[in-house]
Amino acid sequence: MQLVFADHPVPQTVTKSLFLAGPSPRDIHTIDWRHEAVRCLSDFDGTVFIPIPEHQFYAKSSDERVNSASWTYDGQTSWECECRHIADAIVFWIPRDIKGGMPGFTTNIEFGEDLHSGKIVYGRPDSAEKCRYLDKRMEELQLPIFNSLSDTLRHAMSLLGQGAPRKHGEVYIPLFIWNTHQFQSWYSNLKLAGNRLEKAKILHHAEFKPPKHIFSYILWVKIWIEKEKRYKENEFVFARKDINTVVAYYRIDNDTKIAIIKEFRSSVNNPDGFVYELPGGSAILPTEIDPLLNAKHELEEEVGLVIDDISRFKYLGRRQLVATLSSHQAELYSIELRKEEYEQLLEAEKKMKTFGVNDDTERTYVQLISISQLRDSFLDFSMLGMIYQALYFQS
Repeated sequence: MQLVFADHPVPQTVTKSLFLAGPSPRDIHTIDWRHEAVRCLSDFDGTVFIPIPEHQFYAKSSDERVNSASWTYDGQTSWECECRHIADAIVFWIPRDIKGGMPGFTTNIEFGEDLHSGKIVYGRPDSAEKCRYLDKRMEELQLPIFNSLSDTLRHAMSLLGQGAPRKHGEVYIPLFIWNTHQFQSWYSNLKLAGNRLEKAKILHHAEFKPPKHIFSYILWVKIWIEKEKRYKENEFVFARKDINTVVAYYRIDNDTKIAIIKEFRSSVNNPDGFVYELPGGSAILPTEIDPLLNAKHELEEEVGLVIDDISRFKYLGRRQLVATLSSHQAELYSIELRKEEYEQLLEAEKKMKTFGVNDDTERTYVQLISISQLRDSFLDFSMLGMIYQALYFQS
C-alpha cells in the first residue's frame, strides 16, 4: 500500500487508488479516523490518498502539528481536488460531531461535487450528526450506505478488483472509464498516431445497472500533438458505445429502395420532428457482443425483419461518424433483400406498424426510400454516407 499525503507530489503511476474523504480533526485531542482506515486497508495493494500533511497525520503533540513553511491553504485545496479526480474510488466516511471537533463543513462541498462522479462510496456511524440529507441523496442513486468504516472500505476495495497499471496522464482516467471499450478504442488510436494524453477530467458519464456498465461519458483532455509539437486542451471527448448499422436494400426495375427507420429522438433538429436513420444501434450489455449478431438483432428489433442466414450480411467497414465531437464508430453491413422481405416491409410501412423496445421508450416506423428521394430527405450526412458506401463502394 502506498500512502500519499497532502504534502506529497501527485503520483505518476497508479494501479488502483482510494481517496479518504471526510472530516479531519481540528485539534490534537481528536483521533483521526484515517488511522483506523489505514489499519483496515493493510491488505490493500494500491494507492491511498490522505488529505493531511504527513507530519500532521503522525503528530503526537500540538507542536508537531504545526504546518511546514512550504504548506499553503491554496496548495492543500489544489492537491485535494486533483487527487479526487485521480482516485478510482472516493471513500466518504463521515463521523460528524459538530461540537466534538469534526463538523465536516468542507466535506459537504466535496460530497456534492463527487456525488455523480461514479466513484463515491459512503458510510457514517449511526451516531453521526446531520447526515440525513447525504443518506437521502445516496438512496436516490440506489447506492449503498454503510454504518461501519471496515464495511465501507471493504466495499470500496471490492469495486476496484485487480486495478490496471496507468502512468503519467493515464492516472487521470479512473478505472471504471479505463476499462471500457469506448476509452480503449479511442486511446489506442491516439497512441498509434504518436500523441500523448497529458491530463484528463471526467465531466459526465451515463451508466446502466444492474450490473453497472458505462454507456457514455464526456472527458476533458489535454493532449500533446506530436506531429505539431503542441498541446490541445480546449476540447472534450464525448464517447458512447459503438453502433452496428445495416443498409437493407431492394432493387426494383431501375430503382433501389432502402429501408429507413423514423423515430423520435430528443436531439432531433429538423422541422419534421423525427430522426430518419438506418436500422442500427448498440447492445446495452456489460460486455461486448459480436457486431454482426448485433446488426442482425437491430434489424429485427427496429423493422421486424428476421434474417436467419447471417452469411447474407456483407461487412463494409468501420468508421467514425462525428469525428469533431464523438469518438464512437459505426460498423456497417449491407444486405440485399428478397422480394418477400421487401413486401413485408412495404406492408409494415403502409400500416404504420411500430417496432422498437418499449422498456427503452423506443418506437420506430419503417420507411422505404428511393435513391432519387435521398437528397430531399431528412437523413443526416452520416446516414447518406453509409448508404453511398453500401451501394456504390462495395467491392
